[in-house]
Amino acid sequence: MQIEMPDYGTKFDALSFSACYVELKGIGESRHATGFFWRRNAEIYLITNWHVVTGTNPLDGKSKGWCPESLRVSYFTKVEIQSDSLNILFPSFEFSLYEDFNSPLWLQHTMATEWGVDIVAIEVSSHIKDKSLVSCVNDRIYPRLYHFAGSDIFVIGHPRPRAHTKYPVVFPIWKRGSIASELVVAFDMRPAFLIDSRTSGGMSGSPVFARVFGPAAYADGTLKIDNILDSEFMGIYSGRLHDDENNASLGLVWHRNLIDQILDSPAPGSRIWKASTALEIFSDMKSASQV
Repeated sequence: MQIEMPDYGTKFDALSFSACYVELKGIGESRHATGFFWRRNAEIYLITNWHVVTGTNPLDGKSKGWCPESLRVSYFTKVEIQSDSLNILFPSFEFSLYEDFNSPLWLQHTMATEWGVDIVAIEVSSHIKDKSLVSCVNDRIYPRLYHFAGSDIFVIGHPRPRAHTKYPVVFPIWKRGSIASELVVAFDMRPAFLIDSRTSGGMSGSPVFARVFGPAAYADGTLKIDNILDSEFMGIYSGRLHDDENNASLGLVWHRNLIDQILDSPAPGSRIWKASTALEIFSDMKSASQV
């Protein structure tokens, strides 16, 4: 018997094509994470987390004792809807993370160790046959929405491993949450903000979007009354602050402008972790303000 879907009033959301499925391959095991593509001039970059490629938490230096040697990236190509059907292509490519183990191929932020910036950019253009068919997050023009603490956000990523799906393609999951800290206040003196969302392992490196259903308030003070749906790219999800089930479900999102900062002034990739001095700087600032 063929599965027949109800006649929903809906359409496929193109933002589902923004998340890449990233398999981490190394000695003895394979894991998975999420990433997304970013277009810069004629090049395509894979964006994911520093802890994904190093196995080390950038905030406290704790290591999982394992890191990948290569990544296999599966992604959706841009498609056209014809006769109410989707022709979805899901190509993959694999590449090494190192020229040698002390020379990683990724780029990172110049303040990666000071702030613990959990983002890497990896140029992957040579692995993609037709770059025009790649769906990059920054290909879209997003409105500047007005955001509040408590506003809705969505993390689009891959909590389920490939082995757990019945399809040859791995569709991402949309995890809903809310902005949990003031966007204009740097979290622990880092360029990031908190979200309240019950995310799962495998979603590290996911793109995060704000989303407004119905009338939308824009950052310029205007209000779009007849709006149905608006979305804005916010940043890169980096994982939950605590994995203990008894702790609050607080996740960390790094601000979107860090991607262009990395590509404008890249620092060479490194697996070395150093303790951040950001908190000490903050303590000095507090002391000075009390004098």
